[in-house]
Amino acid sequence: MALPLEMAVMIEQTITIGNIVEIVAICGGGLTVFITLRSTVANMKEDVTAMQAEIKKLAEVITKMAVTDVRLTNVEQDIRELRHGEGFVKGPRGIDREYS
Repeated sequence: MALPLEMAVMIEQTITIGNIVEIVAICGGGLTVFITLRSTVANMKEDVTAMQAEIKKLAEVITKMAVTDVRLTNVEQDIRELRHGEGFVKGPRGIDREYS
């Protein structure tokens, strides 16, 4: 069943000032969003770079703390050995003749 010619869908092909304003507003909004996102991405890039530098510093500090912990453990072990009389160099007259 064919539609009569009067019932066919018609497309209005006229352009009004309102249409032009609407297109300009949409393009302006898109441009504003693009510029805002661009600056936001640049700021985030700087923040990530700063965080990477801080993480490297933290890694150095943790490494130094681990080395210090090992050295402290070694000193504690030396003190324990000295308390038990181990670790002194004994000469013929006692402890290197220091207390004879």
